Amino acid sequence: MAIVQNIVNTILPSFAFDYVAVLTQDYKQVFKDARPLKAIVKEEAKLMEHPVETGITIVDHRIILPIEIEISLILPSADYKNTYNQIRELYLNATLLIVQTRSGVYLNQLIQSMPHEEDPSMYDVFSIALSCKQVQFVTASFSNTPAKSSNTNTADRGTQQSKTVSRPTAAQQIRNKLLGR
Repeated sequence: MAIVQNIVNTILPSFAFDYVAVLTQDYKQVFKDARPLKAIVKEEAKLMEHPVETGITIVDHRIILPIEIEISLILPSADYKNTYNQIRELYLNATLLIVQTRSGVYLNQLIQSMPHEEDPSMYDVFSIALSCKQVQFVTASFSNTPAKSSNTNTADRGTQQSKTVSRPTAAQQIRNKLLGR
């Protein structure tokens, strides 16, 4: 029985093909020894809903949320400590990753969480549920606003004296109202 187990453990990884691959930004595959079982890709949007006086709710636009990916991995016992430490290092350093699945390639993914399960019934494997979330970068744009002559600096006008404004008295205000001024 042990011989069969050794043969399976030796041959099986060489026939394994990763339908899910996690890569660095320079396209080098990371934690190659981990076997991905499945990937759940969440491409979601938030709908903007507004109630109307008639009692109905309208939806007028949506905001596309960052893509989230959950990857179930199994780490074989032969090298699970090194593989786990590599995943943990990528998590702690906030390394941007690329996740490749059959449906697409997802850029700028950060490891959001990495819960793992240590179960005695799975004595020779270690399972981990890797959760990644897309980072979206925004570049600010600036433009020069043309200056109005009324908003320009007063440096070339010299020191200015303030003027006192005379306010009409209450009686003058009433008289102006009556006369339509």
